[in-house]
Amino acid sequence: MTEAGPTWVVFDYGGVICTPQPDGDVALLAAAAGVPVPDFQSAYWAYRLSWDRAELDGTTYWHKVAAALGLSFSMAQIAELTRLDIASWLHLRDGTVALIGDLAAAGYPLALLSNAPAEVAEVVAGLPVARAFSCCAFSCFLGAAKPEPECYQAVLAMLGARPADVVFIDDRPENVAAAAALGIRAVQFSTPPQARAALAAHGVAAAPRG
Repeated sequence: MTEAGPTWVVFDYGGVICTPQPDGDVALLAAAAGVPVPDFQSAYWAYRLSWDRAELDGTTYWHKVAAALGLSFSMAQIAELTRLDIASWLHLRDGTVALIGDLAAAGYPLALLSNAPAEVAEVVAGLPVARAFSCCAFSCFLGAAKPEPECYQAVLAMLGARPADVVFIDDRPENVAAAAALGIRAVQFSTPPQARAALAAHGVAAAPRG
């Protein structure tokens, strides 16, 4: 038997630390593409994981989105779409930010694991909340994306942690299930208070700071 290591708390970003893309932001993206929102979203998500894994660079990704829509985008359009896309992922949840601060103050080692292309990852890594994380792992730099097991295994290696030493928080059930299949203690996020309670059930408790 080996002694258990410290409990790492690993947070997803999109949908957990930030909100899902607001409808208004998606409408701005669709308008910049010149198509209705449903058409835009279908093309946007069709190639997103390939961009997240860095199989496509940003320009190639947007060209593929355009082709799926029967369009072509100028470089100026691609720059605007990229700007709007990054902005759509920057609406932070105050409750999650507070939870991260409370856990950091209590001494828990924290990490971030997010599916994101480099353009988004670089901005997220520069946010003040990212300073709480000992490790920020993004799919674009890992060459794998959740829910692929290689993504979680890469992060465990980066942390020097065993699966049982990690509590992972993600809003997508498929990502939670994949983490749990590796022996990671996984929590499906719905709200910051729910996540705080779920962490406490795993023995990870931090009092809110006044």
